[in-house]
Amino acid sequence: MKVLMVRIGFCALLLSSSILHADKHSDMQDLDDVRDWDIVSVETCLDAAIDLIPGHARKLEMKIEGDDPIYEFDIEAKDGNTYNVECNAEEGFIGEVERETTADDPLFKKFAKVTKKEAEKTALMFHPGKVMSSEYEVGFDGSITYEFDIQTQLGYEIKVDVDAVTGEIEEANIEIYEIGSEAE
Repeated sequence: MKVLMVRIGFCALLLSSSILHADKHSDMQDLDDVRDWDIVSVETCLDAAIDLIPGHARKLEMKIEGDDPIYEFDIEAKDGNTYNVECNAEEGFIGEVERETTADDPLFKKFAKVTKKEAEKTALMFHPGKVMSSEYEVGFDGSITYEFDIQTQLGYEIKVDVDAVTGEIEEANIEIYEIGSEAE
């Protein structure tokens, strides 16, 4: 019995030691320690985003996609549309670009097989909480999605994209921060 207790105590000591001394690249890192991350400047990504979609950046979000930090800019473009432009904050390259739209958008209406209400139900089933905002989006790759910002029951905000054709969750990403606001 003493040997078992000593082994359990030793394992607990090792575990607590590894948690207390986790390095900045481990999965134990606090998400709010953004200042310690090795990332490119917001300005580097903003410049790349505006080079691709000329216009006025009105909102910036930082989120985590998988293990990649992503800056997402909402840009009011010169063509009158608003685009969500994602930039990988580790590398500084543009990834995904989506055009914000409405339920009346001809492309969205033509291909959507899932209603917004059904998509919201799916998003909340996997990430319970309160929907704070939602968007209709058309990707440069032709995808159409509903995006929901959900304040979870655990206290953080998560962005959930639901495919408007299949009803499946495309992605769900923890939002680290948001600066700016949606257009009125």
